[in-house]
Amino acid sequence: MVNPREAIYGGAVPREIFMEDAINTSRNRYIALSVLCAGIFLAAIDQTVVVTVLPRIIDDLEGGFSPAGVERAGWIITAYLFGFAVVLPLMGRVADLYGHRRTYGLAMVIFALGSLLCAFSDSLYALVGFRALQAVGGGAMVPIAMAVVGHNFPAGKRALALGIIGASGEAGGVLGPLYGSLIGQYIGWRAIFYLNIPLVLVIVWLLWRYVDESKRYKVAIDYRSAALMALGLGLTTLGVSGGREAGWYGFGLPLVGLGLALIIAFIFSDLRSEHPLVNFQLFSNRSFASANIAHFLVGIALITALVQVPSFAYSSGWPASSYSDPMTGGLLLIRLTLMIPAGAIVGGLLCGRVGGRLPAVFGFVLSAFGLWRMSLWDADVGAMRQTLDLLIAGFGFGLVIAPISLAVVNSVKRRRMASASAVLTTSRIIGMMVGLAALNSWGISKFQQAQEADPAPVPRRGMSVTEYLEELKLWEHHSVETILGVLSDFFLIAAVVCVIAIIPSLLLFRKDSEPY
Repeated sequence: MVNPREAIYGGAVPREIFMEDAINTSRNRYIALSVLCAGIFLAAIDQTVVVTVLPRIIDDLEGGFSPAGVERAGWIITAYLFGFAVVLPLMGRVADLYGHRRTYGLAMVIFALGSLLCAFSDSLYALVGFRALQAVGGGAMVPIAMAVVGHNFPAGKRALALGIIGASGEAGGVLGPLYGSLIGQYIGWRAIFYLNIPLVLVIVWLLWRYVDESKRYKVAIDYRSAALMALGLGLTTLGVSGGREAGWYGFGLPLVGLGLALIIAFIFSDLRSEHPLVNFQLFSNRSFASANIAHFLVGIALITALVQVPSFAYSSGWPASSYSDPMTGGLLLIRLTLMIPAGAIVGGLLCGRVGGRLPAVFGFVLSAFGLWRMSLWDADVGAMRQTLDLLIAGFGFGLVIAPISLAVVNSVKRRRMASASAVLTTSRIIGMMVGLAALNSWGISKFQQAQEADPAPVPRRGMSVTEYLEELKLWEHHSVETILGVLSDFFLIAAVVCVIAIIPSLLLFRKDSEPY
């Protein structure tokens, strides 16, 4: 068969034409990658976008701000993390089976549908369910993009492309709280979800224009293991989060027990599968296992900071007007989140000079120190003290990103890098789910016990209005102190988690851990 280019040039094609084709192909790859990363960035924004508007959501959907509403509102974040965790190990293979562009487009449609339903939600429970649906679409984008890189980028350029995908997710998570506070402050929390629709339409148009459909591969997908994992994680988290309100013995403990049993069944099913959803043999490598444990602990500590820093901003201003101002929490939290990418860059540079273990240990020490200082905040803490403590904690969280990721990449062979990276991301998300559910339940329980011991004053016979208002003011002051005390405990627990994470970080890059 005659090559059309050879027919045009009457023989061999000039070298500069080959070079032009190579440049165009490379450019097209990165244009396609940019489109995919735009969707990942949008989905990552929605992972943290609600943390600064939770009080307004509770006030709107629950008819007022209450501790019980705070506990249920935690599921707005947890449900999104759950959807991400469920689809991350699965959707790369689904995309191989049905086509990358087609599956990515479907994921965008599911994300848009979930966003629209979130905007129309008239109860917290409905919003939680639709957030999970939204996350199924959002979580599917990362493994699909990783599959596209694996099939379309040459081996020498895959690491850079995977790094761009990871950076898109991190950037979205960093900017999500500030974006949410801006939209919530000036337009309303429902607009956060409405605005996703036109953005999705633009990305889908770019997808069909610049991303070619892939070849479809005959791959086996273990749907049984996927169902066991989803049910196990869902029931365990639901039991932990709802046990306090619905009753531990009749609801919480039975659900946790059933969930753990299903997780064990999932592990056995996956170990026996010819095409495992999560390759548990990867954990036989000590460096890989240590990195995932460290990342799980990062998830617990990080979600605690992301949720409780805005809560501190609202609570310390209560009952003043700043209590319902999303910008207060957003501007406070951005001091932490902006330092995460800065720390990640420094951590990457240090890995090349001194190895990965020292930056990981130093990062956890810094984050623990910053969180410990945050646990000492009171209602009169100054802005400079807050800024310094948040910068320290955020920089520490950033420092550990590169060492943990590098440890995973170095601990597996090239053909397993994509699946190993998906497992690492899932470890952090599961840590965030567990941390948010457990700490929320514990914190609300502690606050309500304190409120029962010090109930709100009621007017008594012979009491003047002035006397009653004085008692009410004193009770409000005690309530704020109670809330800040609970938040202080949250930050202290997160600091302890970071100290514990130093142990697995010392086991990273072990010489006795051969790549699997």
